[in-house]
Amino acid sequence: MKKVYRKEEGDIGIATLILFIAIIIVAAIASSLIIYVGVTLREQGEEVAKEATEQITSSLRILNILGDRDIDGKPANIISVRAPIQHDGTPPVGGVIENVSLYSTNPLGVIIRWKSAVDYESGMCCEKIYRVSGDDTTLKYILSNINYVKEMGTLVANFTGNFSSDRRYVDYSVDSGQTYGYAIIGYDHAGNALLYEENDNIITISTGTKDTTPPSGSIDNIKSAGVGVLITWTATDSGSGIAEQIVYRSRSEISASNINNATVVAVLNGTARSYMDYPPSNGTWYYAIEGIDRAGNTAIYTSNVNSIDVSMVDTEKPRDIGGMHAYSGDYWIEISWAPSRDNESGIAGYYIYRSLNYEALTSNAILSSRPYAFVNTTHFRDYVYQPYQVYYYLVIPVDRAGNVGDIIYPQSTIQILELKVALGPGSQPVDFNDVIVELTDGHVEASLQLNSSGFGVNYSDGKHFSVGVVRDPSGEFRSNYILGDGGVVIIYINARKVGLSLEPQTVLTMKILPGNGIPIYVKVIIPSIMLNRFVQIY
Repeated sequence: MKKVYRKEEGDIGIATLILFIAIIIVAAIASSLIIYVGVTLREQGEEVAKEATEQITSSLRILNILGDRDIDGKPANIISVRAPIQHDGTPPVGGVIENVSLYSTNPLGVIIRWKSAVDYESGMCCEKIYRVSGDDTTLKYILSNINYVKEMGTLVANFTGNFSSDRRYVDYSVDSGQTYGYAIIGYDHAGNALLYEENDNIITISTGTKDTTPPSGSIDNIKSAGVGVLITWTATDSGSGIAEQIVYRSRSEISASNINNATVVAVLNGTARSYMDYPPSNGTWYYAIEGIDRAGNTAIYTSNVNSIDVSMVDTEKPRDIGGMHAYSGDYWIEISWAPSRDNESGIAGYYIYRSLNYEALTSNAILSSRPYAFVNTTHFRDYVYQPYQVYYYLVIPVDRAGNVGDIIYPQSTIQILELKVALGPGSQPVDFNDVIVELTDGHVEASLQLNSSGFGVNYSDGKHFSVGVVRDPSGEFRSNYILGDGGVVIIYINARKVGLSLEPQTVLTMKILPGNGIPIYVKVIIPSIMLNRFVQIY
């Protein structure tokens, strides 16, 4: 039987198909929208991640910040230190004169043998031998008292080293027919004194011939040597031997009658046969040499030539010292420094001035006073002090021509800032041509860029910071200012030229922008005034 479809049934089928198609279209549109949104979000996420990555991989970290309180970069040569809480007040122990005997009758001489004292605190400094003449009773009385020995005795020798249990000295300045007593006083570095005990310290000399013949010698040549004058001579002594030789200089000819008016330029041992002098000015200079033998006989050496016309002299000051350090030991204060240099006459040594008043050492007037000490080393130990007192020391280099260095002391404000920096963890190389440093002291604000004209503090000014290399393994920083892995550099900021007033307690705020990387924010308080050139402020 033939099936007949109604019109209503056909309409329902078409509607269903249209609805199905609509659902598919909506689903397709929704799917496209979801895909678009997903792609967009992914792209945005990738961009954000890229920016974050760029920031994370472009960062610096500050290792240290120092404030330099010297304008021109010269290191200060004044330093302070607090003395130890204890002081050596105990004299040495154990010194003994073992015997005194006749050493020779021609030339006449007495030999003294002794055992040095020891000191367990500040250590032995020197031993002084005194001689007293008289009868036995008087000698025993005088030699038993250290004050009588120093007041009534004649100092015949002073030793400053080689202390041991077997020491000897020959005294040639004695006469026959006399009775002598000998005493030795030992000193430690703190100035404590010990009168040595004696087993046998008195001798009566019955016979013998005293050395009365002075040394003889002759100045052979005086010639120019750069900015100096080289003097050479010959000298002999057939008796007790030459003990020392004194070199004199004057504007006029030197003789026995006016030698005390001449300038002593050197005191040399008995074996010296040449000396280099550095006159203070041009013109004609006269020289003389006086020889002194062990018996005390003196003579001025004859001269084949005794003067020279000087046309070149050393007038330049020696270089500044550096790296001053000071600390307190158990019974001493020690200061040390980096050596000075002098390219003309050379460094003779260092004057050391000491004061309880810091201001006294900052005036040039101190240079006209007598130094507290003179050393030819780059360190000095001071054993004489009041416990726990703050002392100030000034070290001035002096060359062989007598030129002295400058007094250099820190300013009251920070002049130069030194920021030691390296890459942050995981950071990619940083191009310092893109780095900006912003800073303020609360009154002045500044924004500084790199001065790529050169390295060092001298290239920092009011608009630029400069850099210095501490470590540059790849060499990239020295060639194009790109800081790589393992590199360490210093950022120099000239606070004075920028206009910052970095007094103590000033709040300093800094911001370092490494290109598009993560900025560094630093806020520090300038510490109180100290004598050190560098002040650590971070």
